[in-house]
Amino acid sequence: MRRAASPPAVWEAFATQSAWKSWAIAGLLVVLALVGFAAARLASRPPEVVLVDAGGSATPVRRSIATEALLHFIADHTRPPDVAVVRFTRDFLRLALAWNSSTIDVDWPEALARMAPELRSRVQAEATARRLVETWRAAQRRTDLVLEDLVVEDRAGGQIAVRASLRRVARPLLGGDGDGTDRLRVELIERPLPPTLERPDGLEVVEWRLTPVAPNVPSGTTPPLAAR
Repeated sequence: MRRAASPPAVWEAFATQSAWKSWAIAGLLVVLALVGFAAARLASRPPEVVLVDAGGSATPVRRSIATEALLHFIADHTRPPDVAVVRFTRDFLRLALAWNSSTIDVDWPEALARMAPELRSRVQAEATARRLVETWRAAQRRTDLVLEDLVVEDRAGGQIAVRASLRRVARPLLGGDGDGTDRLRVELIERPLPPTLERPDGLEVVEWRLTPVAPNVPSGTTPPLAAR
C-alpha cells in the first residue's frame, strides 16, 4: 500500500521555521559584531580627565574638549609625588641589588619588569651572559641592603632623576657574620606612566648607572651589571 504524503502545510511550516532560525542566527551575529566593535572603540578611547583640587573636589573634563595647555597642566600636576618616587625607587633597588639565593627567582624578574623595554633587554642580556640567577641560586647567600641616602634631584622633560647611596653586606643564607661589604652610588632616570594594576606607582626605570664608592670592593660583592 502506498504511504500517504505529508500535508503541504506541514512542509510549509517547517520551511518557515527554518527561515526564521537562519534570520535569527544572522541577527545575533550582527549584534555580537556591533557589541565587539563598540567595546574595541571604548577600550581604545583615551580616558577622561578628572581634576581634583586641594579640598578633594573632583571635576570631570572630557579629553575631546580639553585644550593642549590644559592637558600639559594636568600632566604636570598629576605626576607622581616625591613620596611615590622614593617608595618605587627603594623597592626597585631592593629587587635589583639585594640578591638572595632563596628569592632571586622571583625578585629579579620583578626588577626587570620595572624597567623600560630598552633597559630591560640590555640588563637581561648581561645577566644571562653572567649567569646571575643561576650563580646566586646556588650560592646559598643573601645580601643585606642598607639605603644610606635617596634624593629626588630633578624633574625635567617628563623624566625624574633620582640619586641613591647604599651599602650592601653579603652573608651566608642561614645566618652568620657578613664576609663582604661594598658601597654604591646609584643614579636613576625614571619615567611616569599611567598607573595600572601591574604598576600602581605609575613609574618605570629608563636608565641607571652604578658606581662603586669604596676604593677596594671585596671580590664577589660588586654588582655584575652596570648600565652603560
